[in-house]
Amino acid sequence: QGLTEANRHHLWNTRRGVRDQFMPILMPVYDRPNYLQRVLDGLTKVDGINETVVIVSQDGAQSSVTSVLLSMSPHIRMLILPHTPPYFSLPRYVDNNEYATSANVKFLLEFAFEYMLADGAIVLESDLIPSVDFYRYHQWTYQNLLAVNNSKILSVHSFNIHSTNSSDPYTLFSRGFDSWGWSTARTRWLWLKTQWTKYNSWDSIVSRTAKRDGWLCMLPKLSRTRMIGLKGINVNVRKESEKRQFEEKMYMSDKRIEYNGKRPIIV
Repeated sequence: QGLTEANRHHLWNTRRGVRDQFMPILMPVYDRPNYLQRVLDGLTKVDGINETVVIVSQDGAQSSVTSVLLSMSPHIRMLILPHTPPYFSLPRYVDNNEYATSANVKFLLEFAFEYMLADGAIVLESDLIPSVDFYRYHQWTYQNLLAVNNSKILSVHSFNIHSTNSSDPYTLFSRGFDSWGWSTARTRWLWLKTQWTKYNSWDSIVSRTAKRDGWLCMLPKLSRTRMIGLKGINVNVRKESEKRQFEEKMYMSDKRIEYNGKRPIIV
């Protein structure tokens, strides 16, 4: 159904697949329309957003969320895929929503790599505001880190709570895997898919098994996302000092960054 809809709107050549034409931005969406609106507003300012397609997987059919999605700026190409949470979201009433979250992200990655045939894809949670250079950053790191022969880099990440206005935009360092905005390549998908878990924090499992198998997860010195969902499955920020760290102190540039001729600096 998703491919049929994409073909109808001429989003890409669905027979050939995306390949290296663009990196789709994959957005799992749940039941927080206020956060979602801020993220979509941020996407409209992203340099190069008109060159890619935003693939939304909407868990459930909450009318307020649907309304926000349908009001999206027309210059952003978007494909909305309905996604039914496993067991109709019953696990969230006896435990938490982790089962649905894990399934939603996996669903999007399967669609990108197995049906769109994209060479690379970016995952952006619906409570992460992207920087102006968010898409260009992931294009640049894909070409210079993920697409390199024999590279042991599994993923490139966007978020750094310690980002400041003096952080170098071209410097990255290795750290554990996290789900706060990241990209990977289709060549890594088979490994990632075999590590996927329904519970026990799928991203933490990936982080541990990646280290075991010699994969590297790269984090930028300069953050390319701002996390606004300060209450969720793995996050519950209550102290005002901690909130200020996320909302005010952590620096995220609002300017375009030049990547032509630049190489990543790994420290």
